[in-house]
Amino acid sequence: MISMLADAAAAFARPDPRRVRALRGSAEGFDRTVWRQMAELGWLSIGVPEAAGGLGLNLAAATTVATRLGHAGFPEPYVAAAVMAPWCLAQADTGSCGAAVLAEVLTGECVAAPAWQNDQGSLDPEQTAVVAQQDGDHAVLSGSCRFVLPASADGFLVAARAPGGLALYWVPRDQPGLVIDTEPCADGSSQARLHLSALRLPASHCLAGAPLAGPLLRDMLDRGTVAASAELVGLMDRALEMTLDYLRTRRQFGKPIGSFQALQHRAVDIWIQRQLARAAVDAAVRTLDSPTSTAAARQQAASSAKSRASHAALMLCTQAVQLHGAIGFTDEYDLGLYLNRALNLSAWLGNAAEHRRRYGALAHLSAASAT
Repeated sequence: MISMLADAAAAFARPDPRRVRALRGSAEGFDRTVWRQMAELGWLSIGVPEAAGGLGLNLAAATTVATRLGHAGFPEPYVAAAVMAPWCLAQADTGSCGAAVLAEVLTGECVAAPAWQNDQGSLDPEQTAVVAQQDGDHAVLSGSCRFVLPASADGFLVAARAPGGLALYWVPRDQPGLVIDTEPCADGSSQARLHLSALRLPASHCLAGAPLAGPLLRDMLDRGTVAASAELVGLMDRALEMTLDYLRTRRQFGKPIGSFQALQHRAVDIWIQRQLARAAVDAAVRTLDSPTSTAAARQQAASSAKSRASHAALMLCTQAVQLHGAIGFTDEYDLGLYLNRALNLSAWLGNAAEHRRRYGALAHLSAASAT
């Protein structure tokens, strides 16, 4: 199944720098037609159980697609809106509007985006800056969320601190009381900053309350973190391909520059970084797909993958620019698209330093509980 999915993804997601450049700075940030085509291929349904209308596949299938989209440099928000949001909606309380929203999400007609991070970018859902108060049969939300992708989403899965504990709400884009500011990203896409001011929602818009919402959001974050790491690995694959091709064809002093030992050593260094990142992602996927893994193990695995992939992607892409020489610095050369995408993805959902800190803290807790 995975090999068939990989072949289908390779046939569909091919590098198209002209399309990527045309979408930079656009209002949507991605192509809705391509998004619906991805829905027709079933890619938005991969992690959703069959009982909820999905394919019921594991995270390995989702990361297979994410890797290929990274290789092609696609700007479509696959991880946020096709891995994280649908999976989260599928786990929603049966009395909520989650099933109806999920049905539209799986067809590609509705794009949903998770929103929980505060202005400091904390990964912990408990640190959300949104507060929910009960007013009769309505919830009233106030506060803000930042680093929300994609900025052009049709609705948002907003985490809020409610009287009973953490809760998750569906907030349509046109809901009164919601103001959306867009912030440009390095790759030409945009992220959203949500401002909620006395925003009233009916009870059916509460997708999950305590005690479900907290574990649900943390698992969603871990799945998204590993999928984003896989997209970075695919991005590295393409940047490395371009670099090795250049080293084989660029000639200096009558011979290909790839024959120079100093450049061979640097090429090997970045190849090793790519391999290390791929190994970390593969290990994290196995952990998250294991039914016996604990929440702490899943969090550690996700942080291991993201810290390694973020570090490796930035190192590989910057080294690739240097190995290309002057042409690597030009916007007209396609390598720059991958460098800018790496700058964005390596920071989203926590950069390498943040995940090293998170991994260390989790490892310390595990050691303390074992003694």
